[in-house]
Amino acid sequence: MEPAKASSAVILIRDKDGDTEIFMGQRHERATFASTFVFPGGLLNPEDTSVHHHCSGLNYSEANERLSLASGGLDYYSAALRELFEETGVLLATDSDGAWVTEKLGRRTSLAETQQNLIAGNLAWSELLSGWGIKLAIDRLHYVGHWETPLALKDRFSTRFFLTDLPSGQKPEHDGEELIDSRWLKPAEALELHKSGEIDLPFPHMKHLETLASLSTPDAQRDWARNRWQEPVTKIRPWLIKENDERRFLLPGEPDYPDHA
Repeated sequence: MEPAKASSAVILIRDKDGDTEIFMGQRHERATFASTFVFPGGLLNPEDTSVHHHCSGLNYSEANERLSLASGGLDYYSAALRELFEETGVLLATDSDGAWVTEKLGRRTSLAETQQNLIAGNLAWSELLSGWGIKLAIDRLHYVGHWETPLALKDRFSTRFFLTDLPSGQKPEHDGEELIDSRWLKPAEALELHKSGEIDLPFPHMKHLETLASLSTPDAQRDWARNRWQEPVTKIRPWLIKENDERRFLLPGEPDYPDHA
């Protein structure tokens, strides 16, 4: 059995009417998790290893500590922000003065144009960051979960989940390729839409939404996200069973969860 593929996902939030809304994008019908509503994210790639010097707020050792890794922690942070930018156009980065990057990266280009060049392969992630002298604000990216696909499934992923606020001066839009639709949804609203069958949520996404919905205020949600890594975060790999032709996931610690899972 091949190991699960390393990936990152970003829970992008904003305040709305005294509550938190989360940016959810719908995957296209040919993708993994086809047609489901997900947090932006995707696989790590070699480019993520080459941009460590463009990361600010956490160093190599601190990133490894937070993710309980011996090495490569910054790769997950980079992948999270690269995929967020590719799929939504949101770039969580600061300029040389420490201010948030906004729509215009420079006189001759925009975030949207830069996003398209990155997606098309005309611009490398490292070139984007070095060319404009910007730093990835990884200290604003809060590590909140680690989920691995059940062993019984063919396509398997080991995904680190992060949470961050939408930076001022930017507006996310689904890219039309990986994500074909998008909505801002309150956690409880997304869960209700899933329950009614209007949208479909992957299991790990649903569990993160349940946690956020259980917290009474946006400040409580942010406090939880900032401090979550200290618990520390442990990997959750559900066990898949079938009952009456329906799939059900068991979590570690629940009855019937096998010792060898």
